[in-house]
Amino acid sequence: MPVKPTLFFYDLETSGIDPRKQRIMQFAGVRTDEDLNVIGEPMDVKVALADDTLPDPYAVFVTGITPQQTREEGYSEAEFLKIFYEQVCVPGTTIVGFNNVRFDDEFMRFTLWRNYYDAYEWQWKDGCSRWDLLDVVRMTRALRPEGINWPVTPEGAPTNRLELLSHDNGLAHEKAHDALSDVYALIDVAKLIKQKQPKLYGYLYNNRGKRDVERLAAPATGQPFVYTSGRYPKETLHTTAVLSLAEGSQAGRAVVYDLRYDPTEWVGTSVDELKKIRFATRDMRAADGFMPLPVKEIAYNRCPAVAPLGTLDAAAQERLGLTLETIEKHRKILLSTDLAATFAGVFAQGHEGAQDEDVDGALYGGGFVGDADKAKMRALRAATTDDLKRFSADFNDERLNKLLLRYKARNYPASLSSAERESWEEYRSARLAAMAPGFAKQLQELAAKNPTDNQQFLLQELQLWYENIMPSEV
Repeated sequence: MPVKPTLFFYDLETSGIDPRKQRIMQFAGVRTDEDLNVIGEPMDVKVALADDTLPDPYAVFVTGITPQQTREEGYSEAEFLKIFYEQVCVPGTTIVGFNNVRFDDEFMRFTLWRNYYDAYEWQWKDGCSRWDLLDVVRMTRALRPEGINWPVTPEGAPTNRLELLSHDNGLAHEKAHDALSDVYALIDVAKLIKQKQPKLYGYLYNNRGKRDVERLAAPATGQPFVYTSGRYPKETLHTTAVLSLAEGSQAGRAVVYDLRYDPTEWVGTSVDELKKIRFATRDMRAADGFMPLPVKEIAYNRCPAVAPLGTLDAAAQERLGLTLETIEKHRKILLSTDLAATFAGVFAQGHEGAQDEDVDGALYGGGFVGDADKAKMRALRAATTDDLKRFSADFNDERLNKLLLRYKARNYPASLSSAERESWEEYRSARLAAMAPGFAKQLQELAAKNPTDNQQFLLQELQLWYENIMPSEV
């Protein structure tokens, strides 16, 4: 029997913004059918913060979740992931979030990595997929805004914050930055778009997969298309028309040119000069006269919001300040020059940023895990505390061998030998010592901002967490 597709809307609250160093503290999700009717009971769990992590105090102020609360109510990461696979990774599930591709999915990948799961299979195996509604919301606002109230900041700038979308459209959103409340609000926003703009919603849902995106966005098509991305300015509603120039820095990507801009501005510029602009520092970008590159990479597997150029009707052209005549003019100029090859050269080798030297953050630093190691990973995940005492770290991938001590200490501390406990304490002391200055600085900043009674409580809990987990010699 064919699997009936469902959607699983999820959201995380975390101890900070860096998925390599910070951790998931709350996971919540709700399953719906394709008509967005809720199916079954919601999932709402805390994930215990291990004693080698100091959360970012600003993050705790946003969520209100303390480390102590996660320890009292939560599961270890290993326990949480077993629940996640049982309840979320059901065949035929589309896993949906709001900015999840750039944030929540990354936290999930690094959590899976640290706990000996494949970091990618959950998003494609057994007919599963993913979708990100943030760019769906952005594209709806840019192309088909009718029937929806669109929020703006006090300064009058467009904003797509979930809590403001909910408020301005009379949708329930009881507690922003509580994961389960955010999930229900997201489902209601999805229903609103599906009701008010069913054609655009249906198109983006049915064309979220990488093969669907590739058919529209691959360089071989030679046709412009509409593309919505947070990399484009909010003043133009994050939306423009682009033309794919060449294959990107790796398979499954393309280099696209923003046809809003006249290509003649870039004729004669060398690849090296363009690379300096691409990798410009924040200060360089803020300088007067800085011109950002009108090119970027699009990744087919990151469910980008793309649509045929025909969706750019007269109203959308006026809204975006971009006409079909301008698009065609710039397309012809672009193709009459050698800029396609030049811009392709800017992305040909990618950008080799600093590799994370710590194994917790080394997911992207050593290639994909091989099948032999995956079999050992399954055996490790099934091991009891007693089994782990005798488990031999003989993975082919050295990263996995380095992770073993941390996996045991964080999830099964009783499995550690005396020597392993000493090694763990040495590592924990060094990690906490590195995190402590930033943690202390944030506590001081927050304490100086006339905190409320509840914020005073959070500060006290954070200080107690610090005192309880910091080794005496640090």
